[in-house]
Amino acid sequence: MPLGSGLTKFQSVLVCGAIFCATALITVAAVQVTVGSAATLSVVVEGTAPFSYQWLKDGNKIGGATAGNYVLNSAQTSDSGTYSVTVSNSAGSTTAPGEIINVVAAPTVTTSTSTTGVSSTVTASQVATVGHDVTFYAATSAGGQWQISTDGGATWNNLSNGGHYSGVTTGTLSVSNVDSGLNASQYRFLSQGTPGTMFSLSVAPALFPFPVGIAVDQAGNLYVADTSTDTVEKVSSTGVATLLAGTSGQAGTSDANGANARFNDPTGLTASADGTLYLSDGSNATIRRIATDGTVSTLAGSSTNRGNTDGSGGAATFSAPLGICRDGGGNLYVADAVNNTIRKITSGGTVSTIAGSAGIAGNADGVGNAARFNHPTGVAVDASGNVYVSDATNNTVRKVSPAGAVSTIAGLAGVSGAQDGVGSSALFNNPGGLAVDPSGTVYVADTGNSTVRKISPGGQVSTFAGLPGIAGLMDGTGSNAWFNQPKSVAIDTAGNLFVADTGNAALRKITSSGSVTTLALSTGVAPAASPASTDSTTPTTTTPVQTSSTSTSSGGGGGGGGGTMNGWLVVTLCALAGARLKRAR
Repeated sequence: MPLGSGLTKFQSVLVCGAIFCATALITVAAVQVTVGSAATLSVVVEGTAPFSYQWLKDGNKIGGATAGNYVLNSAQTSDSGTYSVTVSNSAGSTTAPGEIINVVAAPTVTTSTSTTGVSSTVTASQVATVGHDVTFYAATSAGGQWQISTDGGATWNNLSNGGHYSGVTTGTLSVSNVDSGLNASQYRFLSQGTPGTMFSLSVAPALFPFPVGIAVDQAGNLYVADTSTDTVEKVSSTGVATLLAGTSGQAGTSDANGANARFNDPTGLTASADGTLYLSDGSNATIRRIATDGTVSTLAGSSTNRGNTDGSGGAATFSAPLGICRDGGGNLYVADAVNNTIRKITSGGTVSTIAGSAGIAGNADGVGNAARFNHPTGVAVDASGNVYVSDATNNTVRKVSPAGAVSTIAGLAGVSGAQDGVGSSALFNNPGGLAVDPSGTVYVADTGNSTVRKISPGGQVSTFAGLPGIAGLMDGTGSNAWFNQPKSVAIDTAGNLFVADTGNAALRKITSSGSVTTLALSTGVAPAASPASTDSTTPTTTTPVQTSSTSTSSGGGGGGGGGTMNGWLVVTLCALAGARLKRAR
């Protein structure tokens, strides 16, 4: 949904009174709208009529706002605030939780990147990936004409609707299915004969069709697990991406070097100081180790047996390992999603269950197997040994102490939303990967909200970057930057946060000040697979299908991160309890 239009994205909150329940359907918090746009808030009540309503702003009654909905027409900055509604009947009254609306001027950015199957909106230069859609805004509602230059601005020609283009006489130019022929094109909008901002378009190949796991080492190198290609790649600090292990389009479970190794839906990633990687190999139900030279070995789990058996090496079993992180002592922690458990792996490969009860979903805080999770996906560990867990289906973030005591630090179980606040007053929507900095601040890839959230050591939740409910790709600061279902995050020694922006097929960087940029990547030389390479599953080469922006989730993690799984992946993991089957993508 573009900025400046009427808001149509809602969350549902159940509010119960004496003999009735009011289901508040209010715009997702914190929503940002531009000056002059409209915002609508409404409430649906079930119970004994008649009902009366009173809308409030910042806790104060709004005169005349006594209907079942409240509309901000032509919003102004003075309308920014927290809105709530009190619903009453003969039995009593109840007030729905407040929702934040921020009214701001239209955003401006300097650089933005778009990737396959995704539309993004920009007001400056654009880098797009082959096959992707991009949108340019002229920052005016007046009619006019979009023009293109292919010679560096020396000459300009009017665009016509058709082919790549639509909206050529409006303030919004949509460019669909970008190809290499549009590289270095420049665009401008003429309004009453006056040219506005010029936009330049750079077109690059798609390197990561579906990145779900991301990690960073002390040298600043990034590592990316892509479930679409079943590979792990290394991205240098200068943006050069090279294959580290696996072969695109060939799923399997072989331990080998580089391109001879095989994975099956690699998801979570974490890196040790020297660049050794540990990987949750989701559909193989194993934990893999990747040495700095690309040699892959299996640390724990069995690709032919699933379960929640504790033990050493291949005697241990997992069901659907997703997020993974590593503490200073070399211990690994794994979010075993379908088992609803948190597992620990010592440096020697011994696996134990530290929290949750296998196969039992729930939301109970408690110690060890008395605690309950519901599809945990991301994990991160702090310097004191506390493990943070994104409990995706519960829409909460949990903490597991070194003694195994589980507590909920943020979010309200069973309620999805995007509200900032402290503890249970904050709301998440399918949280994914996590990262924690040395101060104990936790960063969350809030996948369903397409945002990155931050939790202070005191439990205060804020939106670090992204605009809740808006799935797109735009660089900028804070809510002026857009994401599309980010699955995992990782933090470097300088405090920069890196994001696997899965729906955008892009890697993003967020500075400590909240400034978001999209990494410009180039391809390095990848190691070739040996003709003698074999795989116990005898994979066949297939062409991977790039996942579209409608995908809602997939496994992943990085630097202690994780991500939610697609429904198709959950079904596949359950179905592959026996012999491993090659899945054509």
